[in-house]
Amino acid sequence: MTSVRHLPAEARIARAWRNGGGVTRDVALFPEGAGDEDFLWRASIATIAADGPFSPWPGVDRALMLLHGKLTLAVGDDERDLEAGDPAQAFAGEEAVSARPCGGACIVLNLMARRGDARIMLERWTTGRLSKADQLLLLAESATTIGLNGQSINLAAEDALLLTPKEVTGLTFDHPVIVAEIFSGAEQFAQI
Repeated sequence: MTSVRHLPAEARIARAWRNGGGVTRDVALFPEGAGDEDFLWRASIATIAADGPFSPWPGVDRALMLLHGKLTLAVGDDERDLEAGDPAQAFAGEEAVSARPCGGACIVLNLMARRGDARIMLERWTTGRLSKADQLLLLAESATTIGLNGQSINLAAEDALLLTPKEVTGLTFDHPVIVAEIFSGAEQFAQI
């Protein structure tokens, strides 16, 4: 049987960024109940309403994908203009990163992994495929139906599914989804 957890958007609790400069809502965290200093990986949806720096996360690899709005992301001296639908942007947590929303508040998906304990990939998939990741997080950008091992799971916009892809024999969806692949060589991901 496939281990699948439905993570509804409506159940997320808002909390302040580490530096107090914004608000985020955890989508998924591993291990469950971990704090800022002991998570192996974390996915959250943040609202960026004003210009400002990102919180520093030494020893953490990050990937960010814009869900709504337009944003200028500065990573060190490199400025990147982003729109919803653009590929994820990856950077190290210790890099100086700042953001400037263009034309109003932006919503971003932020994926983080403790360097050395996990590796992450963040992409938008238009068709289902098999993954060699240890854990897979699917985030619906709009209402969608996920087909998983012959079962249908309805997701509202920004709902997510956390699953073990090694147990998946078939994956389909009727709208594109954002997919976070989390890899580890250790047995620490054995239980979702």
